[in-house]
Amino acid sequence: MAAKTVDGLIAHCEKALKEKWQYVYGTKGKKTTLAQIQALRRTYGSGCVWPSDDKKAGKICCDCSGLISSYTGILRGSAQYKATAKKVYAISKRTSAMRGWAVWMNGHIGIYDGNNGYYAMDGSSRNMVHYPLSRNSFTHIIQLCDIDYGKGTTTVPAAKPAASGGAYNTVSSISATYAVKLANGRTLPFVTNLNDYAGLRGNKIVGLAVKFSSGKCWYRVRCNGKWLPKVTGCNWADAKNGWAGDGKHPITAVQIEIEGSKTAYYRVSPVKKDYYPYQEDVKKTNGMDGYAGDMNSYIDRIQIYAK
Repeated sequence: MAAKTVDGLIAHCEKALKEKWQYVYGTKGKKTTLAQIQALRRTYGSGCVWPSDDKKAGKICCDCSGLISSYTGILRGSAQYKATAKKVYAISKRTSAMRGWAVWMNGHIGIYDGNNGYYAMDGSSRNMVHYPLSRNSFTHIIQLCDIDYGKGTTTVPAAKPAASGGAYNTVSSISATYAVKLANGRTLPFVTNLNDYAGLRGNKIVGLAVKFSSGKCWYRVRCNGKWLPKVTGCNWADAKNGWAGDGKHPITAVQIEIEGSKTAYYRVSPVKKDYYPYQEDVKKTNGMDGYAGDMNSYIDRIQIYAK
């Protein structure tokens, strides 16, 4: 078998990024059917294999360890990659020479790009990404035994892969419940977490109501060229503090923040277009603007969850 090299591994990651591989826990880089996804959910639970993952049927699906094993041909879980690593260092010890090493945290693994970034199948909400390291909480950088870094590979028998990454993908016990009001006056039913989305493709949104199962939050929307006041309630009958929006002007941006240790993750889609990346609370780092949307385009869908 031809040597598995750093350049080959990075090229494999770039291929997955270009082809928009989808994250489904337990999959290994192959086109996946709905029946297979549902079977994985029965095995690992809906916390690991989300109900929204059903929409990924027919696409190439992969989990974090599968990104590596689909290149090497040797199946290992993320914990097994660390256990069989040639070298292990704290993530703070990384250098540019470690390009192609793996970045690791409990339950998750990705590939270091040598320039403070990583490639990974980054969970059901992010899928395949190439992000700055600061977008995650990796604790170690490890030299994989299955990759030739210039001195060959280390022969380590492949044990039966152990499930090890599901906790990273699990939505926390705090639930987001939310709904929207459309420009035609229709108020849609509430949805929870990523089981669905709030909105109707092609229909502008003029109101948003949000609540979380625990903790305090505030949220607000931008419409008619300005940010409206923050609200903390979730009640369509309370026009002052029960929902965000004026019920007339289409929304172009959204902000949500949870107080305390939990974080709100949310994304919106411009009318009839794909979603923008997830925003985390109101952070303004690592490519995030502090809000979801672009302040100019009307939105037609929103998804929210918390961790």
